[in-house]
Amino acid sequence: MIGNECMLGQIATFMEGLALTYEEVVYKIPYRNLLLMQKDKLHICTGTKIEKISGASMAARRGKLTQPTSPTQ
Repeated sequence: MIGNECMLGQIATFMEGLALTYEEVVYKIPYRNLLLMQKDKLHICTGTKIEKISGASMAARRGKLTQPTSPTQ
Protein backbone atom coordinates (compact mmCIF):
# COMPACT_ATOMS: atom_id res chain seq x y z
CA MET A 1 0.00 0.00 0.00
CA ILE A 2 1.04 3.55 -0.66
CA GLY A 3 1.23 5.86 2.32
CA ASN A 4 -1.41 8.31 3.50
CA GLU A 5 0.96 11.26 3.90
CA CYS A 6 -1.02 13.49 1.52
CA MET A 7 -4.31 13.49 -0.38
CA LEU A 8 -2.71 11.84 -3.43
CA GLY A 9 -1.43 9.06 -1.19
CA GLN A 10 -4.94 8.49 0.17
CA ILE A 11 -6.39 8.44 -3.34
CA ALA A 12 -3.75 5.93 -4.45
CA THR A 13 -4.42 3.78 -1.36
CA PHE A 14 -8.16 3.70 -2.05
CA MET A 15 -7.57 2.88 -5.72
CA GLU A 16 -5.18 0.04 -4.91
CA GLY A 17 -6.92 -1.40 -1.85
CA LEU A 18 -10.49 -1.27 -3.15
CA ALA A 19 -9.76 -1.80 -6.86
CA LEU A 20 -11.42 1.47 -7.88
CA THR A 21 -10.68 3.94 -10.65
CA TYR A 22 -9.46 7.50 -10.09
CA GLU A 23 -12.81 8.88 -11.25
CA GLU A 24 -14.73 6.71 -8.75
CA VAL A 25 -12.49 7.73 -5.86
CA VAL A 26 -12.38 11.45 -6.62
CA TYR A 27 -15.77 12.24 -8.18
CA LYS A 28 -18.33 9.49 -7.55
CA ILE A 29 -17.90 7.92 -4.09
CA PRO A 30 -18.02 10.19 -1.00
CA TYR A 31 -14.98 10.12 1.31
CA ARG A 32 -16.96 8.70 4.25
CA ASN A 33 -18.14 5.81 2.11
CA LEU A 34 -14.57 5.12 0.99
CA LEU A 35 -13.49 4.90 4.63
CA LEU A 36 -16.33 2.49 5.41
CA MET A 37 -15.50 0.39 2.36
CA GLN A 38 -11.87 0.20 3.45
CA LYS A 39 -12.88 -0.86 6.99
CA ASP A 40 -15.29 -3.53 5.70
CA LYS A 41 -12.75 -5.07 3.32
CA LEU A 42 -11.82 -8.62 4.28
CA HIS A 43 -8.38 -9.03 5.81
CA ILE A 44 -6.20 -12.08 6.30
CA CYS A 45 -6.68 -13.75 9.67
CA THR A 46 -3.67 -14.57 11.79
CA GLY A 47 -3.22 -16.47 15.01
CA THR A 48 -4.31 -19.85 16.26
CA LYS A 49 -7.71 -21.37 15.68
CA ILE A 50 -9.89 -21.75 18.75
CA GLU A 51 -11.78 -25.03 18.82
CA LYS A 52 -14.97 -25.61 20.78
CA ILE A 53 -14.88 -28.44 23.30
CA SER A 54 -17.51 -29.83 25.63
CA GLY A 55 -17.69 -29.17 29.33
CA ALA A 56 -17.12 -32.84 30.09
CA SER A 57 -13.81 -32.87 28.22
CA MET A 58 -12.76 -29.65 29.98
CA ALA A 59 -13.55 -31.23 33.36
CA ALA A 60 -11.66 -34.39 32.42
CA ARG A 61 -8.63 -32.37 31.37
CA ARG A 62 -8.80 -30.32 34.56
CA GLY A 63 -9.00 -33.54 36.59
CA LYS A 64 -5.81 -34.78 34.93
CA LEU A 65 -3.97 -31.58 35.73
CA THR A 66 -5.04 -31.30 39.37
CA GLN A 67 -5.08 -34.88 40.58
CA PRO A 68 -4.62 -35.03 44.32
CA THR A 69 -1.40 -36.63 45.37
CA SER A 70 -1.46 -39.24 48.09
CA PRO A 71 0.47 -38.28 51.19
CA THR A 72 3.57 -40.37 51.75
CA GLN A 73 4.24 -41.63 55.26
